[in-house]
Amino acid sequence: MRLASFTFLHFLALVITAAFGPSLAVAAGDPAHGAVIFVRQCALCHTVGRGEPNRFGPNLFGVTERRAATAPGYDYSPEFITMAIWTWSPDTIASFVAAPGLTIPGNKMSVFPGVADSDLDDLIAYLAAQK
Repeated sequence: MRLASFTFLHFLALVITAAFGPSLAVAAGDPAHGAVIFVRQCALCHTVGRGEPNRFGPNLFGVTERRAATAPGYDYSPEFITMAIWTWSPDTIASFVAAPGLTIPGNKMSVFPGVADSDLDDLIAYLAAQK
């Protein structure tokens, strides 16, 4: 029961964030440390440079303020296409990256355990700088 409640609350937070538009706040973390986190935890599946190819996950260049499920040429899971109804912002990225399998069960990133809370701000600051 706790898992179902967390999933619903997590999804509700994403929907509310999407309804009010992308966050105008800039991520408060350290982008240099975020780059280290990206290499350690994300780069196996994602690229982040302009024009780089998709991997197992989509290229994340310009991800902030981009509509979810719209990276060119990436084959999103049906679950992600159906449920990802938001525009990426620092808040929605944090919610998804913290627990992708709970946010959208069955999506391709469901196997990823998430990023530690202590690293989220830095990772998001790094991703926000990639535009």
